[in-house]
Amino acid sequence: MKFLIHLVVLFLLFNGFMANNVADSLIRNSCKKNSRYAEPYIYNFCITSIQENPESQKVRNIDELTMICTNSAISNLTKVKGVVENILNEKKYKNKLSHTFLRECLKLYSEGYELLNSALKYLKTRDYEKYIGNMDMARGKTRACEMKFNDDNHQISPVKKENDVLFNMINIPYYFCFNAHING
Repeated sequence: MKFLIHLVVLFLLFNGFMANNVADSLIRNSCKKNSRYAEPYIYNFCITSIQENPESQKVRNIDELTMICTNSAISNLTKVKGVVENILNEKKYKNKLSHTFLRECLKLYSEGYELLNSALKYLKTRDYEKYIGNMDMARGKTRACEMKFNDDNHQISPVKKENDVLFNMINIPYYFCFNAHING
């Protein structure tokens, strides 16, 4: 009986170790493929941002990884939106024009949130082209917010770093799906 218990425990440990190896390999290979034509820091950013989510160690395929990364992008978007709301509530903006732009950014983030959630639904039904379309529009929302500040109006976005991270967080699952199902 003790032998059987030891055998089961050993099997469970081995199975857990193999699952982590599968997930780690999938993450590394997917991030490598994603960062092939990107800035050098993207590979490490991709791996680090994924490994911060404990659910990532359970993935078995690219669709599960894409789902987890899309959920992480939604979470990050929610945090950035909260930062902007905090800036507005505490009146930490520099002038009325910045206030107006930040209000417009909140609207863009709300639209991005809806697009990311719709993208998740498309991913679950394996409608990859619609998933890609929604993800592309969602990442455009972060850039639209930045462009309001970076135009010729001499305004500086108080959430530039956060928007850059958000853009990259959306890009990760976008390219996972694109490379796996569209670009093949």
